[in-house]
Amino acid sequence: GAAFNLKPATWLVVAAVIGPVIAGARSSGQAALPAASSATTAPSLPSIPDRVFRITDYGAVGDGKTDATGSLNAAIAACAKAGGGTVDFPPGRFLTRPFLLASKLNLHLTAGAALLLATDPKDYEEPGKRNRNGITADDCHDIAITGSGTIDGQGGTWWPRYVKTYAPPPGTLPPMHRPYMLTFSRCTRVLVEGVTLTNSPSFHLVPAQCRDVTLRNIRILAPANAPNTDGIDPSGWDYLITGCTIDVGDDNIALKPTGKIAPDQPSCRDFVIEHCAFRHGHGMSIGGQTSGGLENLLVRDCTFEDTQAGIRMKAGRGSGGLSENLVYERLTMKRVKVPIYILSYYPRVPDDPAADPAQPVAATTPIWRHIRIQDLTVADSPEAGRIIGLAEAPVEDIEFINVRIAAAKGMQVVHTRGIRFIRSDVLIRKAPSIRLPTPATAATKRGI
Repeated sequence: GAAFNLKPATWLVVAAVIGPVIAGARSSGQAALPAASSATTAPSLPSIPDRVFRITDYGAVGDGKTDATGSLNAAIAACAKAGGGTVDFPPGRFLTRPFLLASKLNLHLTAGAALLLATDPKDYEEPGKRNRNGITADDCHDIAITGSGTIDGQGGTWWPRYVKTYAPPPGTLPPMHRPYMLTFSRCTRVLVEGVTLTNSPSFHLVPAQCRDVTLRNIRILAPANAPNTDGIDPSGWDYLITGCTIDVGDDNIALKPTGKIAPDQPSCRDFVIEHCAFRHGHGMSIGGQTSGGLENLLVRDCTFEDTQAGIRMKAGRGSGGLSENLVYERLTMKRVKVPIYILSYYPRVPDDPAADPAQPVAATTPIWRHIRIQDLTVADSPEAGRIIGLAEAPVEDIEFINVRIAAAKGMQVVHTRGIRFIRSDVLIRKAPSIRLPTPATAATKRGI
């Protein structure tokens, strides 16, 4: 049931409507929420031979001006021909155009080494296709990027040219695909460790439909107003993301459950995200497209400061799918605009979602269920959160356990079923702590 505490002074907790309306038994046939340890995973690490191919031995000059692409490609080709090894960047600033990685390869950036991506759009053009990305690995295995150096996308030259609308006025250019910095597609046993990724033209790190991925102790940095500079946009199976600091202009991490890697299986499964620091950005996200499905996510021991959102789930009719068994525990948030942000409308929420009529449930209806949020502390937020489902698919089966949210106004709740607050406080300066639709409709009464 719901267990709330009233607080003195200027804080208000309005609990009268919470017990009878929000608290409820889990409906028959629902799966139990996952235990805290059930989503843990230990991805297999890459196996890479102990050979070194230093790019300066292939003619690269680290002056930040001389094009090192040819030297880098020669080093990668030699490494691949030898059966794998490490392509090493010594200290210096090495300018490169787009290039491809290979299997059984470790791209190592020594302390003081910086890889600079070229800024001329012509270097990324492909006839009849969208622009190439900066660093690409397709269908590779046993691949790594390591070291304490930096990859700099020099995105400041791209951001002013970005056209945000996807329907530009007649006579104007369509929006340009800005390169992603680093993409792995359909790769197995991937490691990115220690490096700093900064100022990507668009997304920084995109491991798509990959298996056995470890992202460890990396920093991802971009200005807070740099458009669409997501930190990590992963999909696939068996991920560990740990010890990372992400301070960007869009989603810090955004799971992308879209393309399948196996028939009749979710496109995202078994993710652990832990000990990460989220600074500016849009938080720990899922979506905005979830058509491939997500199963088993554990986010624990992370901090959020000055992000637009904290726990964020987003998808809309026509681009949604099933996301379930999601656990968030031991999280701390400060000055987060919307700490809990679960939306079945994306990118826009109607003015009155409670009045939005039900539509037939389809394979692409967003479904969020079996969610546990435990040991969460939120301070100095403008609002407690928003949980907005659909009339035909309420957000279902959420437990808040040992949660303390301090905010200016309460949590908006529309079309939900089976929300339980246990030993939790929602402390707000203006009642109510839970903002229900008014006037209540029959659909709303059934949905919450």
